[in-house]
Amino acid sequence: MNKKIALLLVLGLLAAFVVGCGTATTPTPPPTQPPPQVITVVITATLPPPTATSAAPTVTPMPTLPLTPTVTTPTQVAVKPTTAPRPAATRTPTKPAVAPTATALPMRFGAPSLTRPIWTDDQKDEAKFPGGAIILDWKSVGGLGGDECYHVQIQTEPVSTGTSIGVASDYWVTLCGDQTGAGASVKFTLESPNRIGSAPNYGSILLNTDQMWANWSVTVVKNLGDCDPSYKYHCKTAPLSPPGRGRFLFKGG
Repeated sequence: MNKKIALLLVLGLLAAFVVGCGTATTPTPPPTQPPPQVITVVITATLPPPTATSAAPTVTPMPTLPLTPTVTTPTQVAVKPTTAPRPAATRTPTKPAVAPTATALPMRFGAPSLTRPIWTDDQKDEAKFPGGAIILDWKSVGGLGGDECYHVQIQTEPVSTGTSIGVASDYWVTLCGDQTGAGASVKFTLESPNRIGSAPNYGSILLNTDQMWANWSVTVVKNLGDCDPSYKYHCKTAPLSPPGRGRFLFKGG
């Protein structure tokens, strides 16, 4: 009987121990709390870097856009000075441009063909001074109007290139309204300056040398008037043809 009681007590104690042990293991739920804490802490710690990253793109390189309007402003300022000089620059060239335009006329004739005196390989013409006359001969370009004339010019230079003597030049506006048929001979004479009272003469083209080259040209011109009152052969003109050119030897003797 006592053994049974003792056995029961032992069994009771074991049961109480087992129950106590079983109830002790049930408090295991606490370990489930840490995972949320760990996860929350990790997530919260990670959030700041994105904030820094998002701040980086916000770095305002975009505000450089105001630079574009700023660039436009200097451009406008530059345009103003550029516009201002234009009127002044335009006015200056316009004034001289008007003068040539006033005298520039269409070429109505071809260059006159010079016949003599001419110095070439086949034709070596000379004129003598101071006693002889210079007779210039060329082919007519056809009938001229009343204000259309031949412009004859002669320039002399020494034959010797080593001399210090310069050049002389003169011109004559003559034969206005000439009606010689095209291709026929037209002559113009320059008398010796020794022949007092004769005009025109070649005294203005003589150099202090025994031999000169005389370079001459003939151009058809429009007589614009305003002639020298003391010498009717000097007038203002505008060309109506290219010049015909030639040369001859002008010798003393």
